[in-house]
Amino acid sequence: MKQMKSDLKALEPVDTFFLLNSADLRNAKNQKLFLAVTLADKSGQISGYVWANPEEVSARLNGVTYVHVKGTAKAYNGVLNLQIDSIRPVAEEEVDVSDFLHVVPGGIDLWLQRMYDRIGLVRDSHCKTLIYSFLSDPQFFEAFKQSPAGMTLHHNYTGGLLEHSVNTMSHAIHMAEHYPGILDRDLLITGSLLHDIGKVREMTGGITRSYTTEGKLMGHISIGLIMLEEKLNRMKELPAETGLLLKHMILAHHGSLEFGSPVKPSTPEALALHHIENTDAKMNHIYGIFKDSDPEKTWSSYDRHFGGEMYQRKPAKDAVNQVREKACMRLVHGL
Repeated sequence: MKQMKSDLKALEPVDTFFLLNSADLRNAKNQKLFLAVTLADKSGQISGYVWANPEEVSARLNGVTYVHVKGTAKAYNGVLNLQIDSIRPVAEEEVDVSDFLHVVPGGIDLWLQRMYDRIGLVRDSHCKTLIYSFLSDPQFFEAFKQSPAGMTLHHNYTGGLLEHSVNTMSHAIHMAEHYPGILDRDLLITGSLLHDIGKVREMTGGITRSYTTEGKLMGHISIGLIMLEEKLNRMKELPAETGLLLKHMILAHHGSLEFGSPVKPSTPEALALHHIENTDAKMNHIYGIFKDSDPEKTWSSYDRHFGGEMYQRKPAKDAVNQVREKACMRLVHGL
């Protein structure tokens, strides 16, 4: 039986399979060369270190997807990692792929239904036609419902982009209700669904996620703008101002030049979208922090993105996972 990352304990032996996300040769403070690897399964991610023959091992792992690892789990500054004695490539036939494929909680069909429910609230016929010009495109639709929303920071699993987009739409609906006359609800819902569409071409999904060449050269914001313009060019009846405002929402949703947006939000809808989607991304990232932390500790492991630890109400890991699953089940049964 596979040892899952979530079951590993400090000072205990490890003898199991992992997905190999990265392998980098590095120099220690004493200039000794070592190999740092990032390993994962559907329960979480963990770093590992190889000190014996690192260059030889690195060459052997080039292009490898799955590995078998033997070693010891150790805790350093509250973060669990692996001291690796041996690591070898394995064929896909040796592993159970279901141990590695993390799918959005509740399943993709649930989130598709939630998406269509929210699209049903859009009254503007032009916005609705634009939305369905994307969803009726088989290639786009298959990629959109399967894609992650990120490589590591948030919604980094199959169906993650769909979940993030639907959550953003849900919050957009509530925000528009609270600020009538300032926010155009149809515009905000449409922009919420489309703001990250470029990610379907920026990244590859499935077990081994990676950035595409197009993604590396252009980024999802630029790709998303091109994808939107391609649809708008075929919709001559859509008001030019509506198209311009939607393009601005895609360009501005990261909020500032510092975080990748070529322009800052300059419309109420663009500003609302930035804060909504940013909040959803950060809250989802906290799920990951708690998932990878010791639930018996008051503080989570150090998180590089937040630059610190996160306070955990006990029992954080079980509570977070149970609450999230129960919320999804309520949605499934319409409760």
